[in-house]
Amino acid sequence: MRNKIVVFGDSITFGAWDKECGGWVNRLRLSVDNDKRIEKSHVFNMGISGQVTEEILDRIDDECARRIREDAINTVILAAGINDTQIIKGEIRVPEPDFMFNVRSLIRHAKRYADNVLYVGLTSVDESRTNPWAGDRSKSWRNEIIGRYDRIIEKICAEEDVDYLRVFDLTDPLSNYDGLHPAADGHRQLAEAVRSRIDKYLGL
Repeated sequence: MRNKIVVFGDSITFGAWDKECGGWVNRLRLSVDNDKRIEKSHVFNMGISGQVTEEILDRIDDECARRIREDAINTVILAAGINDTQIIKGEIRVPEPDFMFNVRSLIRHAKRYADNVLYVGLTSVDESRTNPWAGDRSKSWRNEIIGRYDRIIEKICAEEDVDYLRVFDLTDPLSNYDGLHPAADGHRQLAEAVRSRIDKYLGL
């Protein structure tokens, strides 16, 4: 039986600033590819830098339809929301009601295609470098808001009966490349945490 793993997200999903191994999704792919117990597996990285949940929702059906196979064990991993929590000119980029709708919709769309759906929660930031963010001083990220939105994800996952993986406390934000994006060690920790869920889905 082949395995299809499709991962949706933003720049952290894409692998930004993991200069050793190209990000946690690529690390996951290599881990799966090198596991002799797993045959015919494909891990697709659908992370696009800067995207918010609404933008991922706009493309999830098309991307899944092109990659999901009926004769496979299909897994969709959602890792979206950190950009929704951006503070721009004093306002949160995506208000909570819109965020709640988008997260629930993403999950429900993913469930149409996948045997397994996993939502990877939001990572914390080093506020000394993200409030404001040196990469664009018109933007800020604050852990209080990120944590609040992460709890929304967790609650909706419970209501929709899909897996949620808390990673807010997993990585050390002080080691982040720019305060926002995990560096190589953070991506390694994320990959290992996600891989443990993949093992469960594949019965390993």
